[in-house]
Amino acid sequence: MGRPAHFFDLGGTLLALDGRDEIAWDDGRVNLLPGVRQRLAALAGTPVFVVTNQSGIAEGGLTAERFDAYCAQLSAATGGAVTAYAVCAHRRDAGCGCRKPAPGLVLDLAAAHDIDLPGSILVGDSDADRQLAAAAGVGRFDWADRYFGRA
Repeated sequence: MGRPAHFFDLGGTLLALDGRDEIAWDDGRVNLLPGVRQRLAALAGTPVFVVTNQSGIAEGGLTAERFDAYCAQLSAATGGAVTAYAVCAHRRDAGCGCRKPAPGLVLDLAAAHDIDLPGSILVGDSDADRQLAAAAGVGRFDWADRYFGRA
């Protein structure tokens, strides 16, 4: 059996969203939400994964380079705490097995990194995140605001 991990949603959980439900991007910088830097840095040595839907890549509203910049900034701000990022970059209507709440992203990460899903936690800000945790067999789901002490 593998080791437990922490899975996190990206937008609205770790990074601030703008009014259009997109990751806020001010002068080439993303805005980490309160508590993220400290909480993720404290998880150093524990598998930490980010799972996110980014249909804007396929639909043309987001470049892969810009998405990679989001991830690089998050990694730098948290001392490299994130083990890996998994993204569904398909269109919203693609019917793929990786678009949350489908479990593909989490199951792929768990298989690649020998993760004990029942012993793991998924933190998110939407019902799709909660459904993802259940569909993937993740043992615990927590709402982002509560997990990061924002509520």
